[in-house]
Amino acid sequence: MTDAGFEVRWTPACGPPRAVVFEPSETDWRRTEFEWTDEEWREVGCERVTEVACFGGDGECVAPDGPRPLPAGSDGESDA
Repeated sequence: MTDAGFEVRWTPACGPPRAVVFEPSETDWRRTEFEWTDEEWREVGCERVTEVACFGGDGECVAPDGPRPLPAGSDGESDA
């Protein structure tokens, strides 16, 4: 995996865009879920997880446009 963490974003058929961010710590990971409010990412929940794995085929990874969600307590501003 990565020491830098990663995020996954999606837009459900009915509802605002959502994102989940995984950030590593010394002993586990923090999983934070966000919802787009048409102005900013709003944190809707978080939890500590002990293992994270990503699986996939030969799909293309595309970086989304717009500001990135940041968990509460993160230093810095969202990318614009």
